[in-house]
Parts: sequence; C-alpha cells; structure tokens
Amino acid sequence: MSDHAPHVSTESARAVLRRALAERLGRMGIRPAPELAPSELQRVNDVDTLIAQCMRAARHTAGSVRAYASLIADGYAHEANASAWAAKIDRSAQDLDEFATRFGALRVCASERPSRVDWGTLLGRVASRCVGLGTCTIEANNRGDGPFRQRAELLGRVLFQVVRNAVEAAPRGGSVRTRVDECRAGTTRVFHVRVADDGPGVTGLREPDDAWRPFVTTKPDHAGLGLAFVAACAPVVGAVAGMRRESDRTVVHLLIAEEGDLEW
Repeated sequence: MSDHAPHVSTESARAVLRRALAERLGRMGIRPAPELAPSELQRVNDVDTLIAQCMRAARHTAGSVRAYASLIADGYAHEANASAWAAKIDRSAQDLDEFATRFGALRVCASERPSRVDWGTLLGRVASRCVGLGTCTIEANNRGDGPFRQRAELLGRVLFQVVRNAVEAAPRGGSVRTRVDECRAGTTRVFHVRVADDGPGVTGLREPDDAWRPFVTTKPDHAGLGLAFVAACAPVVGAVAGMRRESDRTVVHLLIAEEGDLEW
C-alpha cells in the first residue's frame, strides 16, 4: 500500500462528510457558503499573518498597531474597504486592549489540536466578548448533548465572527439569538448552530455569495473579513456554513461535525 494511501483515504472521507453537510443545508433551503478561491484564501492567510505579527508587537507599543494599519492600507490599496478599515485600526492604537479583543479573534490556528468542548462555556465566552460591540440582547439556547471534541479556540473564533456580525447588524434594542441542536450524519455527531439577528439583512451586494468573500461589505468602516474568515475556517473545523433571510430575521447556519477518527 502506498505511504500516501491513509492520507488520501482521510481526505476522501472528509470530502464525503462535507458534501453530506452541504446537502443537508440545501434540503433546508439554505445556500451553503461558497468555497473560496485560492487567491481569496491567500488574502485571508496574508491578513492572518499580519495580525499575528502585530499582535505580538502590540503588547509593547501602539506604534506597531499603526504600522499594521499602514501595511493594510498599502498592501490592499486596490480593495474598496481596506483604507477605511486601516483608519479604524489606526484609531484603535490608543487602546491596545480593544485592539487585542477586536482583531485577535481573526486568527486561523489551523494547527490547533482537538480538545473537549462544552457548548455552554463556549457560547458564554462568545457572548461576553460581543456584549460591548452593540446595544442588543444576546440570547443562547443550547441543546447539545454534552461535551464533544473540536478545535476549541478556532471554533470559538468562528462563532465569535458570526455572532459579532449579527450584533453589529441588529438595531438598537434588538436581539441576537443563538441556538444549538445535535443531530447525526451517519455515525458522526453534528451540531446545527443558528445565529439570528433582526437587522435589515445583507443587501446591496451583486451576488449573495459575495457576503463570504474577503474585503466585501456594505458596512461603513468595516473590511469585510469576518464572514470570509468563517468561509475559510469552516472546513478546518469540519463545518459547512450558510445564510438566509427567515421571516424578519437574518439567520446564519453552521453544521459542525465533531472531531472523531478524522483529524480535520
């Protein structure tokens, strides 16, 4: 047997599971997030590298934050939203704690090892980090059946981006609701996470899939990297994401497979 056979077999099993999760979303009438093109993934990884470098330096000086803002402005001058985001980063240089909270969450951490995760703890941490970002109520409803194995740090950051996006979209006095249900895909435990907000929804884009692409946003002073981060990292945590308008709410759906015999 070839030395590469186990790896090929594992990759094939991952692809089969991802297709099954995408098909399940489709049966619910939800369009799965697109697979990012290599160039788009490279943009997310490039920004990820810059953030990692700046986060290390930001422990010592606000000047490093401004240097990071300049890198964004210069390196992505052709991107419509990069300059506004760079200006926002520059303004945050006066408060390094705020910078660490806001931008430290946008990290890929693809090499993280799986560990035991509890939904109650994970959702509580995400909600507490999002409290100061808006003026809405965050509600959590956890129906997951006990702890599970996943890449806790990366999964938490993916959820943070989804919940933060909902908080920023919700109107003053509105609400963001999260719900977790457990189901199965064959013998694999799967968690269906819903994050809903009562904001106006994603409008003004040429194509619905554009919401998941890097540097695409309709929000002032935002770069459009949050959902791009989700699209890039969902496969790493064995997840498929999708979004649709339901009644008066926009709902992001995540189907997340537990880490079992397959290492994502």
